[in-house]
Amino acid sequence: MKRIIKSIAATIIICLILLIIAPFVALPLFLNRHVDYKGYTTQNYPLQDIYVATDYALNENQIYLKTEDGLNLWTSEIFAENPKAVIIYLSGIVQPSVTYFYGHAKYMQDNGYASILLEVRGHGKSDGNRICLGYEETKDVQAVVDYIQSSPKYDGVPIVLHGVSMGGAIAVNAFGQIDEIDALIAMSAYSSFEDVVIDIMDNYGIPQFIQTFEKPLISSSLKMMFGSEAVEHIKPIEQIKNTNGRPVLLMASSGDMEVPMDNLHRLKDANPNVEVWIRDSWEHFIVKDCDFKNMAKDKEYCNKLLEFIEKSLGY
Repeated sequence: MKRIIKSIAATIIICLILLIIAPFVALPLFLNRHVDYKGYTTQNYPLQDIYVATDYALNENQIYLKTEDGLNLWTSEIFAENPKAVIIYLSGIVQPSVTYFYGHAKYMQDNGYASILLEVRGHGKSDGNRICLGYEETKDVQAVVDYIQSSPKYDGVPIVLHGVSMGGAIAVNAFGQIDEIDALIAMSAYSSFEDVVIDIMDNYGIPQFIQTFEKPLISSSLKMMFGSEAVEHIKPIEQIKNTNGRPVLLMASSGDMEVPMDNLHRLKDANPNVEVWIRDSWEHFIVKDCDFKNMAKDKEYCNKLLEFIEKSLGY
């Protein structure tokens, strides 16, 4: 009997140790890398294509912008004559490449808007060897804002920030810290990285006591990587409070399993003044059938974008 009790106790201790060390091993392994897109799709990574502006009959200006901490970031500028606004696009954590937003840039150019596609640090042709989850990429967005404000062709032109998934979280964080951005569209943005990890654990049926045990450990691991100040304050649930009356549109899909809709509700609770659009869909990336290339065919989605932007900017 004593042997059985010892065996059970040893098993419990081992499980507890594994639960404790898991975030401190798994997160650095996942985040300390550069995301290189394949250029073709696979079953596990269906959004790994890399598009070019000519796929959409667009003329572009590719620019490498330097951040305040010395990283060179790839951007693609799609200009429109006398633009109503310039829209900065941001994409997800490991897919798709921001080049999937050329379809958006084409649609917006046809409607009088300029665009800048920004590949954030640690992704694609941009510098960086770490996925930063929104804690450091405000510097990337600031580099684009600085470029826009230094360009005479954009004198007096409003700036709109539009991101999806991790790009949506980056967009919320940047919007909360950069007053020069006039409007925000955040699709499938998590309220914090800890929140979305726990949400996913819940979706997989992980017991509540394990979720409660793990959340502070996830936070501690993130603090070791990004610093306590960033993890506690540079997260969407905090930065959404800093809109200062500027217009915000949060989008989510009701059946999203990657960033469950609870994240949108938490953001809405933190700032009741934001506008919300919930799509009856499973699409994490909101666009119908994830068909970014032909997004203009998704009339409901396109109309919502234009309606929000034009209302926000007074057109």
